[in-house]
Amino acid sequence: MRSRTWAASMLLAAATWTVLPARGQPAPEPAAAPVPATNDPAELKRLWAQQQDADRWEKGRLLKQIDDLQIELAAKGVLDYRKLDYASSDGLQIPAYLFRPLALPAGRHPAVIYAHGGQHGQFRSRLLPRLTEFVRRGYIVLAPDYRSSAGYSREFHDAADYGGREIDDMLAARELLAAMPEVDPRRIAIIGESHGGYNTLMALARAPGKFAAGVDFFGPTDLVWRLTAPPGDNPNAEPGDREYFARMVGRSIDEAPELYRARSPRYLAQEISAPLLILHGDKDAIVSVRESVWMAEALEKAGRKNFSLHIIEDGQHGYPRPQMDEAWRLAYEFLDRVFAGR
Repeated sequence: MRSRTWAASMLLAAATWTVLPARGQPAPEPAAAPVPATNDPAELKRLWAQQQDADRWEKGRLLKQIDDLQIELAAKGVLDYRKLDYASSDGLQIPAYLFRPLALPAGRHPAVIYAHGGQHGQFRSRLLPRLTEFVRRGYIVLAPDYRSSAGYSREFHDAADYGGREIDDMLAARELLAAMPEVDPRRIAIIGESHGGYNTLMALARAPGKFAAGVDFFGPTDLVWRLTAPPGDNPNAEPGDREYFARMVGRSIDEAPELYRARSPRYLAQEISAPLLILHGDKDAIVSVRESVWMAEALEKAGRKNFSLHIIEDGQHGYPRPQMDEAWRLAYEFLDRVFAGR
């Protein structure tokens, strides 16, 4: 695996874009009742979003309980693990997974908040090996299932607020960690993949000085471009995106373009002061690598010197495993260096 590190003089070569099916997103459950026949993708997406099938939520909760049991079994004898709830800014209870070393030495320790991918994704047992490595290095890890995550109630799902209160959930997670006597509040980082990478960037921008560092794996950075780019300019666009974001943000891009700009990390670079590592594959067909390049350019324009962009050659959204292993190695080493200086 090779990666290219951002430099001011580097220009990203034109890439060949191949649109692949989204991975890691929860598949909709079949409707209990027939739906009108349609071949229009936007209409199908709208119908799925409005689905009120109670069985879907019950099945989601059951699958979550099964996966939580797998986490508990995998952590036994390896990690100190518990699942907890904490209150966000509006009082909504946010479920979260807390992992600590089994034999935690006395004193205060660094901590990491992990934001899962997919706005309607969830923390899963398959992610545990990545976080176990942080714990092995002496970190305390908190992985919230922020609002609208899968596996809970319809009300929790419908509390979605893209770039809004979901970021409050991440900031409340930071305060939860900072209040723990075993955590060093000066050494709390945030890391996330895809939508979790977006949440990472937004949290860094919303709360300068609260995080010691951040790591963004292929997160979107420009909602305005994603929804207004001319046809063909954004190969990652999907039918129904405008309607989806109007529901998730609360207003449409046409009604509130400045709101979308305010929820786009690219335009908030001047607010980000913490050391930042950005990782993105050059063949990503879900989130364009251009969004990370634009983020790096915005940080440079804002005068930031403490960031690095690694473009993973032949990397897709999540990369093949060897590339992903290397990307995570870069993340571990980056945070080790940051925390060693504090």
